This record gives sequence, C-alpha cells and structure tokens, in this order.
Amino acid sequence: MKMLFIGLLLVLAFLAGRRLLASEKVPEPTFKRLAKLGGGVEVRAYPSLVVAKTGLRSNSLGAPANEGFRKVARYLFGGNERSESMAMTAPVVMDMGEQPSLFFYMPFDRSESDLPATRDRAITLQTLPPRTLGVLRFGGYASDKDLKRYGRRLREILEQEGWQVEGPLLYMGYNAPWTLVGRRNEVAFEVRRSKA
Repeated sequence: MKMLFIGLLLVLAFLAGRRLLASEKVPEPTFKRLAKLGGGVEVRAYPSLVVAKTGLRSNSLGAPANEGFRKVARYLFGGNERSESMAMTAPVVMDMGEQPSLFFYMPFDRSESDLPATRDRAITLQTLPPRTLGVLRFGGYASDKDLKRYGRRLREILEQEGWQVEGPLLYMGYNAPWTLVGRRNEVAFEVRRSKA
C-alpha cells in the first residue's frame, strides 16, 4: 500500500511538472540564424517587431526592472484604453544603455496601429525595424554580474569573428520567476559585418 501511495505521488508530481512547463510555452519572435560562432554565439536576423516599452531608473535587474515589468505587463493584461487583454510573449527585453528601458514584444499578428492606446504615459508603443543581433545564451537566475560577464564574452567573440557591435547590451529573459530549472537568458548586441 505504501508503494502504491508513493507511486501515486510521483505520478501527480510528474503531471504537475508537465503542466507547469506547458504553461510557460509562450510565443517568441521568429528569426533567421545567419551564423553560429564559437562559444555558443549566434548571429540572428529579426524582422520588424512591435513593442510596448517603458524607461527604467537604472540598468539593473533589481527593483527598476521589476517596476518596468509591472508597468508593461499592466498594459498587456488590460491596462489600456480598450481594457483588452493580450497574450504574453517572450522574451522580456532590457536595453542596458545610458537610457535604460524594458519592453515586451506585442502579439506578432498585430501592427502598432491595431494595438490599444496606453493609459500610462510611461508606456510607449514602437515598431522596431528589422535588425541583426549577436546573441549568447546562459542559464540560471541572471544577475547584474552575469550580464557584465556574458556581455564582455559576447563582445569579444563577435569582434574576433568579424562582427561590429552597435549599440548597448540587451538582456533577454524567457522564464517566469518561479521557474527553477531549465532557465533561459540571453545577452545580445545589435551587430553588422565588419568591413574587410
């Protein structure tokens, strides 16, 4: 009887884990992989994408990022002029430049003109032009220290492989905070091919 009870608990834990993983499958932007470089770096071509964006007090993953996330999530989940709730997408992106910002990609079948207006003046809708990103993936819970370390590594590999970095470091987070295993983070730079 004890073995049956333990077996039942294991089956329930397995089913709960599968459901949690399935609930995390959110749409991601499509891209074309242009190159696979050393050290796990990829160069990707992304299409034009619409984002909802807010400025941040600093380029830290701490409280400023959490505040920015809540603002943009509020817009996405009905805090807009139409009280329209929209599907979550991944990743959440932080621009780590001198004027830091955080943005969500809007549902990929929507244009900027099709989206509801924002109620919060701190949120802007913007259409990003097509761009090429050099990207490096890493796991675990990301920290500011990780972003600096992986950002340096990414820049070094890109430059060694003949790609010119343009613009600030981007952080792309793919998982909900409660995801404990299999976490996915990426750092990226906008890039272009260096002239020979």
